[in-house]
Amino acid sequence: MSLGPPMNLPQEVGSQLTGIACRRLYTPDIILDDVLVTFEGAQIAMMGEFASAWLPPGVFDARAQNLTVVPGLIDVHIHGCGGADFLDQTTESFARVSRVTASGGATSIVATTTIPTSDAQLERFRDFVAKLRNFEPDGARILGLFLEGPFINPEKRGGFGPEYVWPVDLKQAERILSICEDLLLKITIAPEIPQADALIRLFHENPRTQIEISLGHSAADFELARRYFQLERVRQVTHAFNAMHPFHHRAPGLIGAALLEERVWCEMIPDGYHLTGPAIALLHRLKGPNRLMIVTDGTAATATPEGTRIRSVGGWTEVRDGAVRLLDGTLAGSNLLMAGALHRASALGGFEFHEALRMATITPARSVHWESQIGSIEPRKRADFCVLAEDGSVYATIRDGKLVFLRSANREA
Repeated sequence: MSLGPPMNLPQEVGSQLTGIACRRLYTPDIILDDVLVTFEGAQIAMMGEFASAWLPPGVFDARAQNLTVVPGLIDVHIHGCGGADFLDQTTESFARVSRVTASGGATSIVATTTIPTSDAQLERFRDFVAKLRNFEPDGARILGLFLEGPFINPEKRGGFGPEYVWPVDLKQAERILSICEDLLLKITIAPEIPQADALIRLFHENPRTQIEISLGHSAADFELARRYFQLERVRQVTHAFNAMHPFHHRAPGLIGAALLEERVWCEMIPDGYHLTGPAIALLHRLKGPNRLMIVTDGTAATATPEGTRIRSVGGWTEVRDGAVRLLDGTLAGSNLLMAGALHRASALGGFEFHEALRMATITPARSVHWESQIGSIEPRKRADFCVLAEDGSVYATIRDGKLVFLRSANREA
């Protein structure tokens, strides 16, 4: 690639880039200074030292203003944000969520939803899956689908309304599998509900794709949860500590089993409301950055102004004192986008930024089996980057080598 005159940066949102010049780059395994990463279309081509003031044409200059470059962030549990929800089942809502999450540094997200209890709604779900499969994002890409239900314990439904909780019906579960095909990456199941064992086996052994079984929205006791965690087919927990019995010294519950079993991966919502700093620190100490995923659990009210009221799966939600709650006070997802969650986790949990970064990049990528393409900066992986300003806010987001968010562009998310 020949050197040319310096570009008049910033480039326009939507432009395809040829590389990114970094003053500081987290891969996230190592930290590199003065690096040029070049692209071949949507992929990373090469990485090398680069100290010249001159840049090849089309390279994004992230060397000024103490900018830090990290891999594109990955949110594997998000229902919506910015006034839109995947449950809306419209391409307009998909596009809104894609753009808003990109403004928070995410380049990949897993569309999280559930299904109301009726045959008509299951047919609507079929249309939703078809739309999701054909959706072309201009922000964060959608990796696939996470069903946070409907096979959960009604006593631990959290922010879901009762119409989103089903008794197990294996024929209906087979219909869901048939509709989703290879798009379904993960499902939350409460292991204590009747026929849970057959249900878990059905989802785990399906021939279409590898579906992660995540225990959650559950009143399971320690013994039952540990028995399932010792099976090869169950290895994840949905938003640890939340929508489950609290840890008690005489009844450690699902969370106690999750913390003790080394092979179990946990999601955490590090907003200071779902989890306090000591709880975040405990998860970090016992799970470590390779078994702990930062998630937002965002809903339509996420990334909206204080006082906003929006109808959600459990009724009306309101942004109140920085948290998203149902009107009865029940938490209904966080008010964080991924960059905010990344910094909040590190600050509240008291651990290093690079550890939090793993929890927001390569670990979630591995949790849904996308690590060969995303989650770290290395040749032949997707050219996905989040550029952070000195205050931790998102300056730019690059997905597949394309500039999808630039703060100074004042583009409506």
